[in-house]
Amino acid sequence: MDVSGISPDQQFQAGLSCGGFFATPTISISPNNLCPANECKSKYLTIPAAGTENDDHNPPRVAPRNLFDVSVGEYNLFGGDKHKWSLRLSAINVTNKEALYNFISTFSGTHYVTPRALTAELGFHF
Repeated sequence: MDVSGISPDQQFQAGLSCGGFFATPTISISPNNLCPANECKSKYLTIPAAGTENDDHNPPRVAPRNLFDVSVGEYNLFGGDKHKWSLRLSAINVTNKEALYNFISTFSGTHYVTPRALTAELGFHF
């Protein structure tokens, strides 16, 4: 696989490795920018085996992943009739997994999954 068309930083962002050596923002996966196809891997992408790539039926894709989000809350916290308080606690990407999302859209495209985020919301309803 020839990676001379992308910089070491782009290789790093794609999670590319060659024979177990991962790219860094300043160092490519190999000194000559060539890597045997059977040794080229990615943390974030599924790369088809050498000779099996087909843009229609077997293209490179964003690797499958599972994410876990959780949210708990209460609407009428103090049991009021006229004025009500609500509270919600949410956790996004609880396992803090590094991955890519692929939205086939003109305006969003492929981007990194949000790192773990914790939020609390307090509401007053009248």
